[in-house]
Amino acid sequence: MKKLMSILLAVVLAATLVSAVAFAEEESYPQPEGGKKFESVWAIPCGKVEINYEEAGYRVYVELYNMEAHTGTIWEYNCAYVEEKDALEAISAIKHGYSFEPETFDRIEGENEYELFLEENMDISFTVNADGKLVWNDSVENAGADLEFQNIGNYEGRWVNEEEGVWTEIAWLGMDDEETFWYDVYIHRDGSDEAFTEFLMHGFYNPETAKLECMGTATSFTLVDGAFVPGEDDGESYDAFFSFMEDGRLLYETANGIELTYDIMGE
Repeated sequence: MKKLMSILLAVVLAATLVSAVAFAEEESYPQPEGGKKFESVWAIPCGKVEINYEEAGYRVYVELYNMEAHTGTIWEYNCAYVEEKDALEAISAIKHGYSFEPETFDRIEGENEYELFLEENMDISFTVNADGKLVWNDSVENAGADLEFQNIGNYEGRWVNEEEGVWTEIAWLGMDDEETFWYDVYIHRDGSDEAFTEFLMHGFYNPETAKLECMGTATSFTLVDGAFVPGEDDGESYDAFFSFMEDGRLLYETANGIELTYDIMGE
């Protein structure tokens, strides 16, 4: 009898699990095809927009800053993709300012200036124009007037592959005089227990290839008397290319396709 009850209980638990999985699949919200082009980081000389898809909508983070005044402003929106308009339309909005120390860049957050759900007479939306740039339409305070944000990819952070002994640190550097958006890129590659190589590079996101294209120098380190000692500069220039895979990992193409995973802890 106990054995029969155990079997029945196992069947019930299995059926419950199958139902839960099926329900979860029904409740999942695949990202709309038209909305995928928005999910990236977009920049102007003193600001950027980060757009991420989260379940049924998009989280949009806008930051504009004034280096001379040591201040900045942040807008956060929850948006939905509207296929008829090919646009992200905001449902809610939060705005607040901050100041920062010019030497340390430590931030002092300000109080929210507003936190609201958009009404019928309010329109905040994001579109991509014919030049491939992000346009911010804002009827609440016209904050996005005349601003066109360039796609610079979403590469910032630390990416690792422990098995291959490879990791990279990528940080957005900003804009140069030729209006090209640059990243600082550091790459570490293990050679053996007694040697490794460091690459120091500048990279720029090429929207035509959808890749981060990098160029820079390399320094080899070898273990000498218990300490790693850098070798002489060989005077060579090295290339590196990064692109995103469908599962969100970063492909280090130059190194025979090493797949890097984002290190959320940044350690």
